[in-house]
Amino acid sequence: MLFHFLLMPSNPLARYRLAHKLAAGFGLIELLVSISVMIIVTSVILARHDTYNSATMLRGQAYDLALTTREIQLLAVSATRDQVGFRNVYGLLFSTSNPNAYVVFRDGDADHYFDAGEEFGKQGAIDPRFEIDAIRLLGDASSPDFGPIDTLAIVFERPNFDAGLYKAANDEAHSGISGVEIDLRVIGSTGTGPGELRTIEITRAGQITVKNI
Repeated sequence: MLFHFLLMPSNPLARYRLAHKLAAGFGLIELLVSISVMIIVTSVILARHDTYNSATMLRGQAYDLALTTREIQLLAVSATRDQVGFRNVYGLLFSTSNPNAYVVFRDGDADHYFDAGEEFGKQGAIDPRFEIDAIRLLGDASSPDFGPIDTLAIVFERPNFDAGLYKAANDEAHSGISGVEIDLRVIGSTGTGPGELRTIEITRAGQITVKNI
């Protein structure tokens, strides 16, 4: 205040005008700049928030699919008898041509593949914001990866926890295959950004893992 007082002109009118300017606050340009900065900061925060939500929900979807696979595995190897018997074969059918769903089935004719009418329990649905992007057969240490396929049935049967991988009825995947990877991707994304892709890996030994690629 002392500094302002020393700079005050001696003319009362000029002094009034200067004091008014000092107390006026933001001008129009300063106000527009401040609003622009606030809009930019808010946009960045909202964009990151949406990305975080999408990544979190995709992770939940991947773990839900992995959990369903584990439940089917445990159901197949359990000793609980139903109206059919002990040695039921249960499985899941995945297809990139139906990227928002997968089939849970009980194999009634023992061909290790899904046939119409073999649906079992609650069917698998993928959140419409995500999709099954790819199904890849993995090679073992002595063989290369076998690459992507369109459709695959993953089946489980007592007494082992091992996963059977079938491309068609009674058509098991190559013996050199060590497992399968199923990619879940955010629809409309490239699958290469943070939180855009999750992979469920199921090995022949029956291990089920969710990976963040």
